[in-house]
Amino acid sequence: MATENETERLKLKMVVEKEPDFATMRDSIELRHGLIFIFATISFFNLLNWIIKSYGPPKSLKEEEWKWRNLYVSWVHALITSVWVILSMLLYPEMFSGLLQHINYMTYFCVCFGTGYFFYDMQDLILNNRLFAMWEVVLHHIAVASMFYYNVHIRAHIGFSIVALSVEVNSLFLHWRKLLQMVKTPYDSPKYLIIKYINLSTFVAFRGVPLSMITYCCFVWRHKVSMMYYIGICLSMFVMDVLNVILLSRLFKSDILRSSKGGPSSICSTLRRDCASFNGYSTNGHVVHNNGNHISNSIKESVKKEN
Repeated sequence: MATENETERLKLKMVVEKEPDFATMRDSIELRHGLIFIFATISFFNLLNWIIKSYGPPKSLKEEEWKWRNLYVSWVHALITSVWVILSMLLYPEMFSGLLQHINYMTYFCVCFGTGYFFYDMQDLILNNRLFAMWEVVLHHIAVASMFYYNVHIRAHIGFSIVALSVEVNSLFLHWRKLLQMVKTPYDSPKYLIIKYINLSTFVAFRGVPLSMITYCCFVWRHKVSMMYYIGICLSMFVMDVLNVILLSRLFKSDILRSSKGGPSSICSTLRRDCASFNGYSTNGHVVHNNGNHISNSIKESVKKEN
């Protein structure tokens, strides 16, 4: 037993000697500040929820008031977090060379903000009896919030958490897309098409890449973290990877295969119609304009036939 304790103390001494800057930065961060920030974040989103509820949803969404309000709050969270994460990466690029050791108050509070939001959203789901109806969201929040809170508590792995929070860049457009759907925005409108394709591209860049990176690190960094953290992060990433495969398949089915039941050629036809809408004319049979002028009847007829 004495030998094992001496070995542990030796390992700890070696880590401190190897990473003196991390030890200094970690000691400069107070846990109580993180906990206060988490509670402040929960209070902020409760206040935001109350304000949005006071104004009410669009008239067409009276029956989906809670869903619209919850999604709007999630969109605000994604917007703030996206800006925060991108700024953190630009200001502190050195975090990528030490994802486990990096820490300062800007990045630490960013993780606290994300943790507070997930706690708030769980509270909102519970108060509105949505736990079972939205089990995927609940599972996601448990997986993410538990690991974020653990990182906040031990004041480590903050760079790792920032990479995970970069997923919110995609969530910003994912929620935006859903809000457009809820207010009945036409699928072939330029506004919807822009958000649709930004959402799909950011899904790969800010959801697929970061989660793949973290999953890879789970295999190569086993010796750098405790067994409890290793088990926790592996379980969390398993849940996240499965949920994101499901999400991607749903997005592809909804936004790419919609009205494309004829196979690859129909998918190309859908993309052509999307490009047509970008260029200024609609493919739904309505009167269309291009650079402010009516297009010819022959073009309108050909567009109608394509539909």
